Amino acid sequence: MFKGIHHLAFVVEDIERSMQRFEDNFDMELVTRDQISGAFSMDVALYHAGDNIVELIKPTTEEGWTYEYLQENGEGFFHVAFEVDDIRESMAELERRGIRVEDDEPQEGFAWEVVTLNDEDTIVPMQIVEETDG
Repeated sequence: MFKGIHHLAFVVEDIERSMQRFEDNFDMELVTRDQISGAFSMDVALYHAGDNIVELIKPTTEEGWTYEYLQENGEGFFHVAFEVDDIRESMAELERRGIRVEDDEPQEGFAWEVVTLNDEDTIVPMQIVEETDG
């Protein structure tokens, strides 16, 4: 079902400080940075780590999953996202296996569609991702 790890996400309180640490300490180069608005408003920075992506996320509103996670757990690991060929087919297969998905339809990511899995059904917070054309 999973093609591989697509990205690892970390939630942070100060994205500028976290970006500087990633760049200075680990020689990582910024791929893109963007503000996402809507139900999950956040400031996001993406870095390549080999064939994978590291995502730094700072919530920009005091609501939503990202903000709540940061308040409850502090900075650090947020979720792992696995790449799939067909996100809707994977959603259906996961549900057949008893893994609940949080979204009725995939949400738009940067150049991908994403669905969050119910963390009561997984070991760690998880998402599935299907790459799109952009």
